[in-house]
Amino acid sequence: MEQIRADYDINSFLDIDNRNQKKVAYKLGLNSSSINRIIDEARILSLFPNIQKSKAVPLSRIRNNRELKLFAEKYDIYNLQVRQIYTLVKEWRKDIEKNPRMLLNDLQHDLIIGSTIGDANIRQRNKNCSFRVGHSLPQKKYVEWKFEILKEFDNSEIKLRQKLRGGNLLNMFEFSINTHYVFNYYRNLFYKKNGDKVVTEKILNMINPRSLAIWLGDDGSYCIKQKYIIFCTNSFSLDGHKLMKKYFKETWNIDPTIGFRDNKYYYLRFKVDDTKKLVEIVRPFVPKFMKYKLGEENE
Repeated sequence: MEQIRADYDINSFLDIDNRNQKKVAYKLGLNSSSINRIIDEARILSLFPNIQKSKAVPLSRIRNNRELKLFAEKYDIYNLQVRQIYTLVKEWRKDIEKNPRMLLNDLQHDLIIGSTIGDANIRQRNKNCSFRVGHSLPQKKYVEWKFEILKEFDNSEIKLRQKLRGGNLLNMFEFSINTHYVFNYYRNLFYKKNGDKVVTEKILNMINPRSLAIWLGDDGSYCIKQKYIIFCTNSFSLDGHKLMKKYFKETWNIDPTIGFRDNKYYYLRFKVDDTKKLVEIVRPFVPKFMKYKLGEENE
């Protein structure tokens, strides 16, 4: 590490992302672990220029810059010993797994709730989880909007993918966020141990008009002729649909019908009057390029 510091300006390593670390290591004749450490050190020192370099290692276990600043606001990292920082970082990560709102702002939380009950998925990767968003080609701006909200996390770039679904080849734009302990909370919230996604009263009680608008953006479809909205909630069971029907009735005084199609999938259909109520609830939170989900022209 001392030789790397002597030979290079460590600030030049700040813009190297995960996808290019191996290439840089090969080009410089260094091993990947050394590159990882110098990138972490450069990141920590860019935020806390006067901190001891030895503290960069435990602090680098905190995964993004805003999170680091929150941690530094809570603890006096300049006067703590390295061993103490290791302990506090470990506790911090556990606390965020239990209470993600320590880290996430309201919009980020609403996005994860609304997207995960919709089309997004949260994957278990060893100890921590990743968050993946994918939408069809006409919804590229929607993917970009979500990407921007979560940009402080270590995202992959938005990519065009092809997926086989129901025997049809679909083109989709998607991105994934590399593993972070904050997503462990949402994985446990939405998934059974066998990996099946579920909907529960606890989840539904977290939904507000903005997360409902995001859910509609994912699953909603407006029928122009009949002027009603359908939620394509295909992944959930009949019991889950009964819970959702109860939620809409008790929370919004909206009473959707549970439909069944292809001898396989359940869905929610909102009558014309209930569709009008739903539209008024979510309209302030629907992005201007998603207004077609409300039966309106995109702005």
